[in-house]
Amino acid sequence: MAFVSLKGALGKILRHHNIKDLEEIKIFSAWNNIVGGKMASHARPVRTTDRILYVEVDDPLWLAQLKYMKLDIIDKIDISIKKGLFKDIRFFLKSTS
Repeated sequence: MAFVSLKGALGKILRHHNIKDLEEIKIFSAWNNIVGGKMASHARPVRTTDRILYVEVDDPLWLAQLKYMKLDIIDKIDISIKKGLFKDIRFFLKSTS
């Protein structure tokens, strides 16, 4: 079996998941600090695609609230991780099945 460099393997995984900027990955570990514990207990980032962050929400009321807070959350991400990292956040309701 041929050895593959860590950089090559990681690059392949990132391309497979359509992650172009390594900074995007930080959102998954920083989410709780960015939005706070209460909000993080109802919403969690699940993927990124083309600089769009997709966030799963567990309750319709929280979904509505988060949509109003989208620009504030993007501003906090800009400050906490990297300015301009995400151009949009799309919130969706967690499926109950």
